[in-house]
Parts: sequence; structure tokens; C-alpha cells
Amino acid sequence: ICEEFKPDTAHKNFRLWLTSYPSGVFPVAILQNGIKMTNEPAKGIRLNVKGSFIADPIANEDFFESCKKPQKWKKLCFSLCFFHAVMQERRSFGPLGWNIPYEFTHGDMTISLRQTKMMLDEYEEDQFKSLNYLIGECNYGGRVTDDKDRRYLLCALADFYQVLIFDDEFAFSPSGTYKAPPAVPSHDEIIEYILGLPLTQMPEIFGLHDNADITKDQQETNYFSDTVLGTESASAGGGGSSGGKSQEEVLDELAESILSKVPEPFDRERVMKKYPIKFEESMNTVLAQELIRYNTLVETIRSTLANLRKALKGLIVMSSELEEVVNALNTGKVPGGWAKKAYPSLKPLGPFVSDFLARLAFLQKWIDQGIPAMFWMPGFFFVHAFMTGGMQNFARKYTIPVDNLTFKHHMMSETEFDSPPENGVYVYGLFAEAGRFNFDSMELDESEPKVLFSSMPVMWFEPKEEPPPALFWKEEERDEAGVPKSVGYYVSPVYNTSARRGTLSTTGHSTNYVCPIVIPSSRPQSHWIKRGTALLMQLND
Repeated sequence: ICEEFKPDTAHKNFRLWLTSYPSGVFPVAILQNGIKMTNEPAKGIRLNVKGSFIADPIANEDFFESCKKPQKWKKLCFSLCFFHAVMQERRSFGPLGWNIPYEFTHGDMTISLRQTKMMLDEYEEDQFKSLNYLIGECNYGGRVTDDKDRRYLLCALADFYQVLIFDDEFAFSPSGTYKAPPAVPSHDEIIEYILGLPLTQMPEIFGLHDNADITKDQQETNYFSDTVLGTESASAGGGGSSGGKSQEEVLDELAESILSKVPEPFDRERVMKKYPIKFEESMNTVLAQELIRYNTLVETIRSTLANLRKALKGLIVMSSELEEVVNALNTGKVPGGWAKKAYPSLKPLGPFVSDFLARLAFLQKWIDQGIPAMFWMPGFFFVHAFMTGGMQNFARKYTIPVDNLTFKHHMMSETEFDSPPENGVYVYGLFAEAGRFNFDSMELDESEPKVLFSSMPVMWFEPKEEPPPALFWKEEERDEAGVPKSVGYYVSPVYNTSARRGTLSTTGHSTNYVCPIVIPSSRPQSHWIKRGTALLMQLND
């Protein structure tokens, strides 16, 4: 059809619009000859809210002006559009905003608006409990696959769909900048009010700390740098900064340097004689399993680098796997072959090697000096086995079913322990993101300005016959002013890396997720949930 169009015979006002989902069979000729257009969602809270109000169904006067309770309807209508904008804009903060970035659509908001209007028209009393369930669990929550993201979604929605929203002085942000329009405004008055909102927004509207802007800028910079590195050819490596050496010489020296630092695999037979599998000591089993995993990685790294050096000298053929290693070493990244055999890590090559050597040293010290009094929690390849080992020791000591046990978490003021606790284990090495542990008040506190991560104290994981800490959202009690009350603690998720996102495993959790840890706090849980506060096993550098 397109090829038969001729400017001489076609009407001057004729246009053919074609829309399509991404498709591998879409004709390339049409793409080459056509003018491509895309409808990007508006960026920023103000433009996003305005976009919702000038689109159906709100732009339809019959729909917008036909509710039996106009004051409540218009407050809730603005509140829902604002909530929709916050959910979308929070994605720009990466894992701090959402573990998985979800594509919330205009359709999600439309069905929520219609349900809100229906509830106002058909019931005398406010139906916030029903609306929070429908919107949070079904309309928006139906897209959410991560339970920590679902916890945030329901927590945030509780701020926008509550009885205080009908108060003209109620603000969506602590600074009071964002409020719903007062009285019963018309559609044009609401649009005019929206245009008076700030063009750019501070992290506070999302419940985030001011440091979140730094995290956001860092992510954008890293993405830009990775893109530039990806377009750079492998032959561009080396350069004049290496004293006139060829690329092959630089790579050979780097491979030799790493090889000289990585020790030989552990002698498992000798270790098993010293630490045999015993019913009374599950940590021997944990050590044996860790050695198997680390030996596999050691052998992979050593064989890859040895073969690379041979290939650089022309003794063997440079295979596609070795070319991948060359490209990775040139850009300072961990080769894909190593990453497949390794523990989760986002570190570049240099810090990855240093971290790997520290893990091997931790295990070697364990072998040489006996079971440590304090365990470096990030040093384990499979940390779940370590935690299960700690519970099994307690269960076998007191003949209690291990399935009935969970860890109670104690934050310790001391930094060193010479002997292990009577029950449980001491662990150290975790980091807090979007929060810090205050060693004076011994509770979770706000981050210091421009300090993105902070070290957590030594923790005592004490096995107890108690139900595990709940990571799901439970509506908080509020005082007379509507401020949520503190329950005295925050249930923080622990992740392997700052990406937080992983694949769904057979346990029902993300492969990046480790466990929940209960941290004392005088602030309500909702404060830290909106902050995106979590503990990390390792940093990115």
C-alpha cells in the first residue's frame, strides 16, 4: 500500500497512522520510509498530575461533575492522580524506589477512579478500607511481584486514601508544599492550581531522604559511562598511559598480577579430617559446602587467566570465551564466565578481586584457628546455609524442631568478641542504605547528609521459638493528629547487592533477598518503608 502512494496522486492532507507493539515481523521498509513518533510519559510530578487531569475520564465533564459528594470526590480524585504520579516518578530512583520498575498505566488509574466514584455514590460512610484493598492489592498491586514493593505500595496508598485527605490543611509532603486544592474547585481551577506546583520535586514527596538525589545522579552517570564503554572497541584498550606497552603486554601483566594473588584451591580432604561432619556441629558442614563453591570459582579464575596468557603468546587459539575475558579486563569488569560461578556481586574487577581474596582469607583463618567467635556474614557464598547451621546447632542442643525456630536480632554495642555466644551466632559486615544505626541511642536513625551507606553493628542472631518477623504491610495506628505511631522496631530486608532485584527462586523470594532483620526504631515502620531503607551484604566498590 505504502509503495503505491505518490505525492502527485495522493491528497495533500492524507496521512496514514500505524501503531504497533514491538514485533520482529513488522516490515522494515515502512519503518525506513515513515516518520517515527512516540508518546513519552510526562516527567515530574506536576506534569504527570496535569496529564491525568486533561485525559479521560477526568476531562469528561459529565463524569467529573456527576458525583453525589463533590467535595470528597474532587479531593480523592486529585489524591489518586497524585499517588499515580508518585508511583511512576519513584522509578527514577532505581532500586531505592522500586526493587523492580513497574509499568503502571493510565488504565490502572482509570479503573481506580471509577471504583472511588462508585463507592462515594453508593455508600454513606467512607469506604477507605475497601478502596485501599481494591486499588493497592488489585488495580496497582496486581502488577507488583516483589513483596517488599507491595509493602511500599500499600504503605504509600494509606497516606493518600485516608479520612484526613478531606482537611484543606492536609499536606502530601512534610514541607507542606503539596496539598489538594481547597473547597470544591472546578476542573479549570484544578488545572490552574496544578500549574502553580513546583516544576521539579524534592525527594521528600516520595518519602525519600535528600541523599536519594545523589543516588539517582550516580545511577544516571554510571549508565552513561557503561554506554560509552560499550561503544568503545576492544582495540582501543591499552593506550599511551601504560608506558608505550602493547595491549597484549598490559593484559598479560594484569592476568599475571591476579594469578599471583589467587591461591591454589583448598585441600578439602585435609580440612574434612580436621572438621568432620558431626551431628553436634553443623558449622563443619557449612564450611565443607563453602569450600566446594569457592574451589570451583578459584579453579575457574586460575584456568581462565592461565589460558589467556597462553593465547596472548600464541600457544593456543583465542576462543570466544577468552575474547570475552579480554573485553572484560579491558573495561575493568568481571568476566561473564567468572560471574556465573561466583556469588552475587556488582563490584568492578579490582574491588571484586580484593573482596574475593578477603573471603578466601576468612575461610583460611577459620581452617587454621577453628570456628570463629564472630562470622563475617557477607563472606559466605550461600549465607542461608550458614543461618540454617546456626539454628540446627540450637535445635540439636535442646532437641527442638528446627522448623519452629527463627532468629531474634540483638544489636551489640561491643565491636569484638573473643568467644561465641552460648546460643546462636555473632555476625558483622552488613551495611545500611537510606538509614544508619545510631550507636548513641542504639536504634535506626536518619542518614548523615551525603553519606549513602553506613556500617551496621555486630549483631547477635539468637534462635528462638517465635514466629518470624512479618515483612508484609499492616495498617498502622495513628494518633489524634493522624501521625502513625511507632511499634518500636523496623523489619528491614537484607539484600546481597544494592541492585535488590533478582530472579524469583523456589523459596518464593528474590535470589538477591537474604532475610529480614528487626532493628530498634522510635520512628514508625512506614517512615523507613517509604525511605527504602534496607541492609546490604556488600557495596558496589
